Amino acid sequence: MKRLWVIWPATALALLAQAIDFSVLDKLAGKAKESAVVNLGPEQLSLVAGLGGKGGAEKLGDLAKELRAVQVRSFEYDAPGMYDMELVRSFRDKVKASGEWTSVVSVKEKDGFTEILVKKGTQGKPGGLLIVAAEPKEVSVVHVEGLFDLSALRGLGVLPGVPSLGAGPKKEAAPSPAPKSGKQE
Repeated sequence: MKRLWVIWPATALALLAQAIDFSVLDKLAGKAKESAVVNLGPEQLSLVAGLGGKGGAEKLGDLAKELRAVQVRSFEYDAPGMYDMELVRSFRDKVKASGEWTSVVSVKEKDGFTEILVKKGTQGKPGGLLIVAAEPKEVSVVHVEGLFDLSALRGLGVLPGVPSLGAGPKKEAAPSPAPKSGKQE
């Protein structure tokens, strides 16, 4: 009987830390003119983690070892009002209500919103990242689950078609002064 009292709290905590339910967002695909759905779990990420080599591929492999899941939902519509923005808001609110996620950036616009949430992790590192962006004709949700350093996400830029997530704009080199001639005028 004493074992039951030890197991019960651990089981309750596991149930509270449930995965994000993307099925609600998948309903948005029906009227979209374009959609992208990405679901990478541990099996798929282990393939990326096996990348060897130098530079970017090695960094991407190291990042993949720390991740448990990468999920993306992106939908684009022909006209405003073709999807229910309240559905996206309720998705975001449900994630926030779990208590596991903290909003670090929240932008409210006239016709939409963007929210960036970080999941509480251990060792001073976040346990996940969730970006939810809704505009009148577009919805994008990116979810990265796992214990990682946010600066490591820059490594995703080594993949073709993925922009580099550098630390900011590159500075242009200052023009060099015109060469001085030896003649005096």
